Amino acid sequence: MRLFRSLNIPSDFFGSTLAIGNFDGLHLGHCQVIELAKKEKKHKNKIGVLTFEPHPKCFFKKKQNFFRLTPFRIKFNLLKKKKIDFMLNIKFDECLSNLSAQNFLEQILIKKLRVKHIITGFDFVFGNKQTGNTDLIRKYSEKTGKFEFSVVPELKKNNSEVSSSLIRSFLRAGFVTKASYLLGRDWTVVSRVVSGDKKAREIGFKTANLKINEYCNLMHGVYFVKVKILNYKKKSFFFGIANYGIKPTFSNKSPLLEIHIFDFNDFIYGQKIEVVFLQFIREEKKFESVEKLKDQIIKD
Repeated sequence: MRLFRSLNIPSDFFGSTLAIGNFDGLHLGHCQVIELAKKEKKHKNKIGVLTFEPHPKCFFKKKQNFFRLTPFRIKFNLLKKKKIDFMLNIKFDECLSNLSAQNFLEQILIKKLRVKHIITGFDFVFGNKQTGNTDLIRKYSEKTGKFEFSVVPELKKNNSEVSSSLIRSFLRAGFVTKASYLLGRDWTVVSRVVSGDKKAREIGFKTANLKINEYCNLMHGVYFVKVKILNYKKKSFFFGIANYGIKPTFSNKSPLLEIHIFDFNDFIYGQKIEVVFLQFIREEKKFESVEKLKDQIIKD
């Protein structure tokens, strides 16, 4: 899969079938958009995904109700597995945010990319002040004949919409299994191991520490996890127990993900690890003493 970070794509990628959206989480609904793009592929044209970085909601600083489900690198690796031809990741900046919906269609999709078929989800919006939607794209397509357009209807599971916002709400509540069901895979974070204050080691539990609060608003608590240490050749994965939060027993303030990896004692500071959240165990709490915290960790 080719990656392009500007609109100046090679001419052999003109005339593509293009799935457009933020695709944060690449959940089951997003996957349907991409699968329809693959199904609508014509004989020689290529299949691509157009997405934006940073996420528009991050650009507009609506972080109090938002966090990323899939930072760029995770999204890129998930898309590679979809066997599409290219990913076009364009910068979302003030210039793009001020572009009208019609100019986005005409200047970017038609003039720059020369698309032949556009695929979006039912709730796709675009253009300055989100004035563009699927109705506008459909009407423009029918009127001008410049490209074909297909829209994927809303997907529901157990009478609930499959959406990034619902998945975020599940993660904020600690419902990782519900979130994973809508994602179609276990929710995962990837980050680099940093040096901690070694409090866990003092009570007999060595931990790998990750700072993930920049893109995560996960429920503070204890989780059962699976851990993959990237570029580690001895074993493909380990199981472990993780705590995400501020460690109130020790009066910390900044959230940290601490993972005690079962049957593991190697030095991995500075290495990237992948943490797969399998099950929520309990909420984070403050204990009266370090000994009581130690007893609870053993029970966990």
